[in-house]
Formats: sequence, structure tokens, C-alpha cells
Amino acid sequence: MALLDRDRRIFATSDWEVMQRAHDKASQMLDRCPKTHSRCNELARTVMALFDSGVRDVDELAAMAANRELGHLAVTGYFQKPFAFKSSSVISENRH
Repeated sequence: MALLDRDRRIFATSDWEVMQRAHDKASQMLDRCPKTHSRCNELARTVMALFDSGVRDVDELAAMAANRELGHLAVTGYFQKPFAFKSSSVISENRH
């Protein structure tokens, strides 16, 4: 994610690692480069906002961010089926 130094002071290093993995995964889901795509910064802001709202699971963060990006793309006339995800609580319940 392209971030400013002032942004880095807001979260702990472990938080940034989670967000970075989610950003990379969301970019992969969208089939685009996480560093050079024209909307990589908007995707990063979405990941940070979702993380800040309490979403901490990498897979959930990635799917939610990618789906929000699909919403933006839909406005421009590009439609795709949303990405599915299971929250970690649902996965752990299914294991028992």
C-alpha cells in the first residue's frame, strides 16, 4: 500500500502487516497490481477504513475491500459477481 509516514504512526506494525496482506490479496482478487494500478491508493484507504471499523481478518478485509471496489467499478459500467468470504467465527463454528 502506498502510505505516507504520518499514516504509519496511527497503527501498530502488526496492524500494518494485516492491512498490507489484505491489500495484496484484494488486489490479487481484482487481478491488478497492488502498487501501480491507478486505484491502488483508494483500495488502501478502503482497507484501512475497514480495519479501523473493527474488521481484523485478512480474508474478510480483502473480500470486503475488493467488493467495495467492484461497487465503484459498477458505477463506471463494469459489473462482476461479488467476492465471497467467510468470517473466521463462521469457520471456527463449522469445525466444532
